[in-house]
Amino acid sequence: MDPSSILTQILAAAGASASQIPTEVDFSLGNILRSLFILLVVYVCARSLRGVLRRAFRQANLDPRVEQFATQVVYYGILSLGIIWILGGFGLSVVILGIAAGFAFKDLIQNFAAGLLIMGTRPFQTGDWIVVSGSEGRVAQIGWRGTFLDTFDGSRVIIPNANIVNSVVTNNSLHAQLRSTLHLQMDSQRDFADAEKNILDALKNIEGISESPAPSVWLESIRGGTMNLVVHFWVNDPVHQQPRVVSEAWRALQDLLRPLNAANK
Repeated sequence: MDPSSILTQILAAAGASASQIPTEVDFSLGNILRSLFILLVVYVCARSLRGVLRRAFRQANLDPRVEQFATQVVYYGILSLGIIWILGGFGLSVVILGIAAGFAFKDLIQNFAAGLLIMGTRPFQTGDWIVVSGSEGRVAQIGWRGTFLDTFDGSRVIIPNANIVNSVVTNNSLHAQLRSTLHLQMDSQRDFADAEKNILDALKNIEGISESPAPSVWLESIRGGTMNLVVHFWVNDPVHQQPRVVSEAWRALQDLLRPLNAANK
């Protein structure tokens, strides 16, 4: 079976009507070589123009996100035009475009528009620590179709921009401080005021815990012989210090409460 017949069957299976399927498709060696040459030229032009735009944006001191987004649109736009040009040489451009629009164009437009919305409203930027759609990490790149997120376990997650716009986004990098909460248990026979003082003194020795707002200790409940406490403290520079500070605070409070609870047994 020749390539034209195979392609005709594929297009028919994809939903193209008989009137849309071309009667003749030129798969000659000369046409294939011509298409490869055009693809190479278009690729080189797209890369070159992207480089020129990057330098121009940096000299103009524009927002890096605008630079990244605009250069991607130009780069992939030129490649798309080149592909349409090549398909036209085979007599397939209109058919392929129609089928592609039916399967993917809606998704592309939604994500492209969502990307513009993210760029305009700026709920986060590159380097921010965010939580969205069940993923948590730092924003590596805001693309024309999706946002690239580097998780804390070393993975890279690509979240479609349309999903982000329609989801709750938590940005942990907008403010210089972030509150953390620890839950503790101790013997209910202990004096709460004394326990509170010991806990606050232990937190004072941990670098990275803010003095304003100051840490606080609250009595959450008393059940049986157990007193449940909630400890709040604010971490300075949470993007870089949050895991370390919380770990040190937890270790210090465990070391503090262990002998106190043991003495009451």
